[in-house]
Amino acid sequence: MRILFSILSVLLCLYSCSGGNSIIEEPTIEKPTNPKEYIVNLGFSGEITNIEESPLSRAVTNDLYGIQVYSKPSSGGEYKPYAYGLFDDKANINIKLLEGYNYKFECTMIVDGKNKIHNYNGGYSMPFSLSMGEVTVIQRAFIYSSSSYMNNIAYGASVEIGNSGVLYHSKTDRYYGQISDYNPVENGNVSINMKRVSFGLKVITEGLTEGRIKITLKDASDLYITYPNIEVQDIFAFQGTYGPDADWISDTYSETIPLSMSWEKSDGAVVPLVTKDITFKRNKLTTITVKVKDNSINNGVDVSQENTPMGDGGNITIDTSNGTDTGVTPNP
Repeated sequence: MRILFSILSVLLCLYSCSGGNSIIEEPTIEKPTNPKEYIVNLGFSGEITNIEESPLSRAVTNDLYGIQVYSKPSSGGEYKPYAYGLFDDKANINIKLLEGYNYKFECTMIVDGKNKIHNYNGGYSMPFSLSMGEVTVIQRAFIYSSSSYMNNIAYGASVEIGNSGVLYHSKTDRYYGQISDYNPVENGNVSINMKRVSFGLKVITEGLTEGRIKITLKDASDLYITYPNIEVQDIFAFQGTYGPDADWISDTYSETIPLSMSWEKSDGAVVPLVTKDITFKRNKLTTITVKVKDNSINNGVDVSQENTPMGDGGNITIDTSNGTDTGVTPNP
């Protein structure tokens, strides 16, 4: 009986030490030892090729290309930062990759970025800033790092020149692309399909006789039409969606953004004209016509959308001469 009690005591002790549960071990990810190195060239395709260039233009431009590269063992695991780089010359971009790993590339390009993005101590802020908040300097070569990486290039947030705050709809003509699970080979080439992640806004006034029209788009710097001018036009980047799917490169991507306009008269009076939620589509220009009247109040908006890339994404007419609010009526 004493022997049986001793055996039961030992079994209970073993059970309690194990927590009563089986131990689940994490799978072991094998990392290659002494992997072969490959030099791979990077190029760009897609909508970015539509940007016009002068035949006599230099290779170095004012455009900025931010590239973040991630790697993971071919045997499995999660992508981790591998290298990053900021370039102003899209020719001869190459990177050293290792055998036995898969790679993910993310890239964003801002047209005339040197004159659009805030520069501090020779480096550029968001979206090219690094994970620890540091600005990124143009070096025309990759920096290999697993601790510092560009963590904002997949989203629209940017810091413009002359504006210290972050804008989610910056005045930038921006492109984005990514490619995953690239397996390096000898003399390999990586082509990143770049899609425009911006939209156009054009405002035309009718009946403006003095002062200026102030146009406010949420999370963007303001636009102004000062008499005798009658229109203004600019390009804005989308905010994007935070996540791995990069929805903002979809052909049907759109964002509905609050927009308001007011008439700032020469005598200091401010007349509200309209406040509306407007749907902007990727790579489309939306035109708003404002009919300015002295008795202006919030009024109707009529929207029509056409499928012309950045040529015409819609026409909106705002008549401020009466008090009827007809809402926003998109054409089918």
